[in-house]
Amino acid sequence: MINENKRSRVLLYAGIIAFALFAIVPYYWVIRTSILTNLAAISQDTGFIPAIGELTLDAYTQIWNRFAFATYFRNSIIVSVAATIISLFFAIPGAYAFARLDFPGRQALFYTAVFTIMFPWIVLTIPVYEVFYFLRLVNTLPGIIIALSIFVLPQNIWLLQGFFRQGIPENIEEAALIDGHNELTAFLRIVLPLSLPAVAAAALFAFLTAWNNFLWVFVLTTDEATRTATVAIYYILGSDVLREWNVLMASLVLLVAPPVVFYGLSRRYVGAGLGGSPGG
Repeated sequence: MINENKRSRVLLYAGIIAFALFAIVPYYWVIRTSILTNLAAISQDTGFIPAIGELTLDAYTQIWNRFAFATYFRNSIIVSVAATIISLFFAIPGAYAFARLDFPGRQALFYTAVFTIMFPWIVLTIPVYEVFYFLRLVNTLPGIIIALSIFVLPQNIWLLQGFFRQGIPENIEEAALIDGHNELTAFLRIVLPLSLPAVAAAALFAFLTAWNNFLWVFVLTTDEATRTATVAIYYILGSDVLREWNVLMASLVLLVAPPVVFYGLSRRYVGAGLGGSPGG
């Protein structure tokens, strides 16, 4: 019986290790290719673990100098942070209203917001472009920020509404009202601080969604000065750098770095927020 348990445990660990390696290899390959010379990146003789002489950071220097990646990177940070803040500014009171208040059409409005998450946004590209063109928001960072804020707003409402409904007991607000708070101060001083884990989780998902968005930025920009890094990589892929895989992979590593950093800073709160646990 003991041998049988050991064999099962060994098989389980072997399966986990095999799956982990299968999942990690693509990421390793991207990082490996990004630090290779151009010749080594396209050579079939380059080993899985390259030689020291084949390693270089020139691809990272090229991506900044040749393709104005600093501008694209800055634009991505600006629009992602701004869209996250704006969407949370509207999603927090909206989600709280859906969770706590009883008003005509509440369920219809909430399910409409949830439905937009599943709606194929690509069918809206033409009318959205026409509206933004009429408002002179095409090829502007404010236009991209507004579009991405609208895009992530329903997602934030859906996440926060569930937390307000299940993670914050109503008797907490009732106790605050008895202590002399009104509805607004009870929300700002009691409910909102307890909701910080959920807000952090919503902020993380909003930032990731805005950062990785390709469709709206691609539709609303034709000027290089307003492109984000995600769209810029598309144009880099179609340029003469097509065979310079080390440069392309370096751009992907740079594109992935900010979401990883943001997750590292907020992961302390994300687990509690997703689990419906109030902050302490």
